[in-house]
Amino acid sequence: MQLMPEAVLVVTALVLLGMAVAYESKTLKPFPVNSAIGIATVGILLAIAALWCPPLKLNGDSSLIASDGLARLFKGLVLGLGLLAICIPPARREIPQIGEYYALMLFALTGLLLAAGTNHLLFLFVALELASLSLYLLAGFPRTAKASEASLKYFLFGGVSAAFMLFGMSFLYGFAHTAKLTEIATALAVGPPSALAIAGLLMVLVGLAFKMAAAPFHYWAPDVYQGAPATTVALVSAASKAVGMVVLVRLLLIGFHSAGGSASWGGMLPGWTIWLAILSAVSILFGNLLALAQTSMRRLLAYSAVANTGYLLVALAANGRDAAGSALFYVIVYGLATLGALAVTAAVERDRGNDSISSFAGLVKRSPFQAVSLLVFLTSLAGIPPLAGFFGKFAMFSTAMAATASGEKSGLAWLVGLGAIMSAVSLYYYLSVLKQAYVKDAAEDSVSSSAPCLPVFHALSVAIPAVLLVLLGLFPSILLAPISKAVIDSLGL
Repeated sequence: MQLMPEAVLVVTALVLLGMAVAYESKTLKPFPVNSAIGIATVGILLAIAALWCPPLKLNGDSSLIASDGLARLFKGLVLGLGLLAICIPPARREIPQIGEYYALMLFALTGLLLAAGTNHLLFLFVALELASLSLYLLAGFPRTAKASEASLKYFLFGGVSAAFMLFGMSFLYGFAHTAKLTEIATALAVGPPSALAIAGLLMVLVGLAFKMAAAPFHYWAPDVYQGAPATTVALVSAASKAVGMVVLVRLLLIGFHSAGGSASWGGMLPGWTIWLAILSAVSILFGNLLALAQTSMRRLLAYSAVANTGYLLVALAANGRDAAGSALFYVIVYGLATLGALAVTAAVERDRGNDSISSFAGLVKRSPFQAVSLLVFLTSLAGIPPLAGFFGKFAMFSTAMAATASGEKSGLAWLVGLGAIMSAVSLYYYLSVLKQAYVKDAAEDSVSSSAPCLPVFHALSVAIPAVLLVLLGLFPSILLAPISKAVIDSLGL
């Protein structure tokens, strides 16, 4: 019962593979895209339903699987993000093996679910590698030069980061003689952390920083965002980043909460908060400044992903449950906004043939639905009220500042100030896209004056995130309250 959602996904993937092979061998035609999306959608909906089954009461300290509130909540949210990603259909003839492609999407989701629900380091590594290997293959499915380059870079950087992570986990095991986060926390409570524990944690953070696309471990992101299919990029940017944040919260606030130290400007104390603060500052600066020079919408969203990872690390560096809850809320909001923006970008690519920012010119006249949705997504990413992105950033920054006021070891005013300034800078490149969509006119030699109607699945992948961003901006407690409760119950802080 504990693994019922993951089992449903695996069975659905195998059924999809079998049906695709049987259909193609019998008809000598590609498996229909809508059929593959429909089967994958049914599997994900069944997996979400399986989350509501009463789990067996297992002792979390002696089990590989954590069935706490945080795991159950984020498994459901990740499945929802994965469902929206799968609804973005690939471009025509972009993917020859449709059945294999969507089966790998389900395998990637399986690995992400397993990673979100464990407090065991080795189980975590295996789960992340299941998801990562699937994503490496998904990135190169179109078999174009760009897709091959993206897949190769993703694989090479991912292999190095996996080596760092596993090497660091071996150090942590050598320090605590256990791979369970709760027992590592007990070992740290005995005395100050040894050099072995510090080196191990640093290596694990390097591996997770790659998964989160934090600078300077982000060099794979622009090529993957531009060369991989939009469906793959949506899964990487939304579901994978959400799971990466859950893993960081579990690792740092369960296993290493007592070794946080302080990242305050005037009173720094040794600990992982200093490392996260440095990663955060570098990511915010690199992501926003490099995004200013982009002419490709996909690459712009890639550097936006780097910057938003920096914002998330601001909250996590506060080393508190309220800040962790706000970061987990914002990672879902960010995932919805980026996924929706990628869905609109995929529609524009299909209509105009490229993802340049100039290809969005006249979008409001060609497709008001896409233009209004793009406005919601980009203004949410920029942090404009009353959308959910504004409340998410406000919650993260205010909890980081409140930690200073309450006397906790954070003192992140300098980092919050940097984040606020660079958020204002990000408004420029988001508005440059909206200027093309709303102010500029399309070129006279454009293919058509109106965009073709989106398929039903594609339209849902645009409409649902837009509605949710507005709803969560007006009523953030709908999501923030259960996340905060899950953090308190699961982390015990």
